[in-house]
Amino acid sequence: IFNGTKNRKPLGFCQVSMLIHNNRGILPIEYNDVEISRRLYRSGESEFYINKTLCRLKDIQNLFVDTGMSSNAYSVIELKMVDSILSHNASDRRKMFEEAAGINNYKQQRQAALRKITATHVDMERVNDIILEVNNSIKYLNLQVKRFKRFKKLTENQKILTIEVTRAEIQLIKIKQKPLQDKLGEIKSKQSSLSGQMNLDEALTEQVQSQFENKKGELSKCRKEISYLENILSTLNSNLLVWAEKILGNDNQKHHFSDELKHNEDSLIISAIKIDELKSKKKKLMPEIKKRQIDFKSREKQYQKVKDNSDIIQRNQEELKKQTESVYLKICEEKGVIERLKNTITEIEQNKETIDEKIEHYNQKLENSNADSNLARANVENQEKKNGLLSYEVASLKTEHSQLEQDILSKREEENILQSKISTLSSQIDFYTNIIENHEGKPAGIKHILSNSKKYPFVLGVLSDIIEVADPYQLAVETALGEYGSFLVVDSQKNAQKLIAETKGRISIFSLDNLPKVATAEIQNHTELLLTKINCQPELEKLLRLLIGDVYILTTDKHGPDFNNSNVYNWVDKSGNYFSNGYIFKSAGDKLDSVIGRKQKLELLENELLIAKKNVKILNGNFENLINNTDSTHKNLQLKTDELDSAILKLNNFEQKLKQQDYVATQHQESILEYKENQKKIASQIINFNIRLKTAKDVIHDLGIEYEKSSKEYETFQEKIAEDRSTIRTHEQNVQDARIKLLEIEKENEGLEYRIDTFISQKNELKVRIKKYNSELMRIDNENKNLQASISDGKERLINLSHSLDNTSREKDELEKFYNKSYIELQRLQSGIRERQKQKDEFINTIREYEITIAEDSNEIKYHHSRINELYNEELSDDPISFDEYDLPSRKAEMENIQKALDRIGPVNLAVAEEYEKESERSAFLTDQYSDLVQSEKTINETIEKLDEEAQIKFMDTFTAIQKNFTMTYSSFFKGGEGHLRLVCEDDPLEAEIEIIARPPGKKTQTIRMLSAGEKALTAIALLFAIYLVKPSPFCILDEVDAPLDDTNIAKFTKVLKEFSKKTQFIVVTHNKLTMEKADYMYGVTQVEEGVSKIVSVKFSSEKRKEFA
Repeated sequence: IFNGTKNRKPLGFCQVSMLIHNNRGILPIEYNDVEISRRLYRSGESEFYINKTLCRLKDIQNLFVDTGMSSNAYSVIELKMVDSILSHNASDRRKMFEEAAGINNYKQQRQAALRKITATHVDMERVNDIILEVNNSIKYLNLQVKRFKRFKKLTENQKILTIEVTRAEIQLIKIKQKPLQDKLGEIKSKQSSLSGQMNLDEALTEQVQSQFENKKGELSKCRKEISYLENILSTLNSNLLVWAEKILGNDNQKHHFSDELKHNEDSLIISAIKIDELKSKKKKLMPEIKKRQIDFKSREKQYQKVKDNSDIIQRNQEELKKQTESVYLKICEEKGVIERLKNTITEIEQNKETIDEKIEHYNQKLENSNADSNLARANVENQEKKNGLLSYEVASLKTEHSQLEQDILSKREEENILQSKISTLSSQIDFYTNIIENHEGKPAGIKHILSNSKKYPFVLGVLSDIIEVADPYQLAVETALGEYGSFLVVDSQKNAQKLIAETKGRISIFSLDNLPKVATAEIQNHTELLLTKINCQPELEKLLRLLIGDVYILTTDKHGPDFNNSNVYNWVDKSGNYFSNGYIFKSAGDKLDSVIGRKQKLELLENELLIAKKNVKILNGNFENLINNTDSTHKNLQLKTDELDSAILKLNNFEQKLKQQDYVATQHQESILEYKENQKKIASQIINFNIRLKTAKDVIHDLGIEYEKSSKEYETFQEKIAEDRSTIRTHEQNVQDARIKLLEIEKENEGLEYRIDTFISQKNELKVRIKKYNSELMRIDNENKNLQASISDGKERLINLSHSLDNTSREKDELEKFYNKSYIELQRLQSGIRERQKQKDEFINTIREYEITIAEDSNEIKYHHSRINELYNEELSDDPISFDEYDLPSRKAEMENIQKALDRIGPVNLAVAEEYEKESERSAFLTDQYSDLVQSEKTINETIEKLDEEAQIKFMDTFTAIQKNFTMTYSSFFKGGEGHLRLVCEDDPLEAEIEIIARPPGKKTQTIRMLSAGEKALTAIALLFAIYLVKPSPFCILDEVDAPLDDTNIAKFTKVLKEFSKKTQFIVVTHNKLTMEKADYMYGVTQVEEGVSKIVSVKFSSEKRKEFA
């Protein structure tokens, strides 16, 4: 970014553009001319343009992909890239092949597809996790829905009871309000009569108050007038004193201004005299100033003439000095060349001896390397056998470990099933325990008796709870017993009466001591008595025979012959359907669980729970054994795997050592051949350096003669310059003296001018002051006249005001007497009013208390109405309730029981049904999403396979063509040489390494690394042109790639450039004259203005090209 120069401002950005003629349609765009630009700002931000339209860098990259002009393509080649193209890192040269094959777009699509697969896998894992989470949530919500249904039923019962109890409480409040309202009416009538009497008193008081206020106003007005007159008198006296003092001050000030006026008039006369004297002096000084100016200019001209002559002589001397120094530098250079040549010859001779020693040293190393290679090969074979045995042991342990892990999973699944069963059984046990202990479904009286069993030891219990029935017949017995099943059973009639006396509410009791005798029913054919399915205490058998002794079990269809012919009996089936005498029918409905046998059911569940826990304990023991076996197997597997990894590592080390030894032996052989070749080169170099040494000595002799001649001429100039310097110093001193005299007299003239200006300024200032003082004196005289007149008027006004003040004071005394008399009468009337007001306030406080009590009751009624409205959105009816029939305490107790049941249920999510439905829908949606992701993964994999197949075909076609072209281009640079390309590991051509085999003429096949710099450059250029034959780039920039080439290879290089320039525009950065000779255009950079670069171009015709050569 241009930083600016002395004459130009810096810029805030830089911009570079490239214009491409798209006449062959290589770029996939409809324009014939495409201009791409980049603008870089100092802040580091960049902007990109296509045809001066703002775009993204990605848009430009996509435009040039697979055209041979994209980044990492073969359009720009610099010298250091030659090594990277021919390096062992195959990725550097692969990019050029991929660009030529046009598969970069495929690779980008493939990378995008792989990123999509990764994203799809992440999405699948996330969706799967969410599905598991949602399924767990659905299970939990299902349990919540069941709790919600029970909660809803209890809430509805609570609502009915709450509304009934609230209505009853409101009716009690209204009954309490009636006597209070009657008493409130009596007190209000008394308050009304007292208010009438107070109104008469207040009217009289207002009349007296009016007279009192009138006199009070007149008195206040009189006092204000007295105060006003006193203030005016005080102000007037004060003003008289101030005016007198002001006249005295003005007289003093007038005297001061008169003195100052006289002094300033004297100073004005003196200033005028001084100005005239200074102007006379200045006029006399002017002729002397002109004389000295003429003398100074004359001496300055003489000095300049002498100095110019001296400068000419000095320039001639400087040129001669440079010439002498140039000759001396050349002599020093040649001496340095001689010294370097001598040192070089010495070094070469030393190198020759060193090479002889190294050849002998490498021969010894080659023998040692061959011995080490044989030893390493034997170690590799032994280690491969050991690794085979270890691999077999690891595979066996993996199979065993996998089987143990499968067993663990199976046991864990079995444990989860048992734990789930334990959880279910525990919930059922808690449910039945809660029902039995809390006596759910029993009337309040029976609950009270059962809860206090120690107080009533004679109570055996509820009939349905103290009998046991076989499982299939529990509903049958419950239906047959009907309401008798909820009766209490006691031992005697006396205890039954005791219970009735102590228990509030309804209660039904069986007394066992006065039961009548009942004959045993006859057993019909194919029938069975229901009593046979019941187990009970002996004392209960008589009671059961009395209640259901004639009930038979219906084992056949009710339309069968046994049922139709026995209408005189009572029947019941296993489902709880009851038939009596052909006209009574009872059904258990949808009831699945019977009240009878709950204790029996609880015992069975507890037994099942114990068995399940025992099985879990046994399973845990087996599980621990399996885990221990698995851990042991895993440890053995880990040990063997580590041993195998160590063995593989050891084998790799042996193989690496073997490769190293083979490589070292090859290197030693190559080094020996290279050193022998260097021996021949060294002998030739010594002869050449000796010839150059003799030539340099002859050049030094000729330059020495030229240096002596120049030195003598320089000394002659030195003497002449010394003479001229003395003359110049004399003239320079004369000029300096004249300048000093001129400056002195000019300084004196400037001083006179400054003093004249100062006196003129002082004179003007004095005139302004005199005018100001005259004006002030006139102002003071006028002000004194006005003050004398004001004092005379003020004294006359003072006498008049004093008379007015005396008259007003006498009027005030008369008004004060009448004011005091009115005040006493007003106080007497107000005292009577206060006594009646006190009595009225007592009535008001009593009324307020009654009204507050009634309002509180009314607010309580409103609160009950609003509470019911808020809770249930219903209005309470005003229908009266009969408290003779309605038991309010028992209703409240029932509400408390419902509330306790709700508290046991705990917090309930009221929106759980909706959440359950939403989660179910979400689970279905996520399952569909997971299926879509699986299908998407399959589609992306198919796309990748298709892209790989197309890319491989294009790459192999291009590689085959480049392979063929490289053999041809290489042989054109190296006559008799051979160059080949091949793929290493061709299983996947897109990932295979590209190997370059180059053998210049007269040399054995060797690695690219062993080629000289020139051979490497020509090999890289041959590869580049082989690619251009397949897919030429519109342009190519070659940055000093010809630097290591000799003249012969430069000719080959430029010849090939000419051939390829028909389809490609070559831009060559070079310092080689032979390359420049073949160019059509030459461009150079120069600085016409400092800090500003400029491009200079030249077009060569054939004549100019020959002239340049």
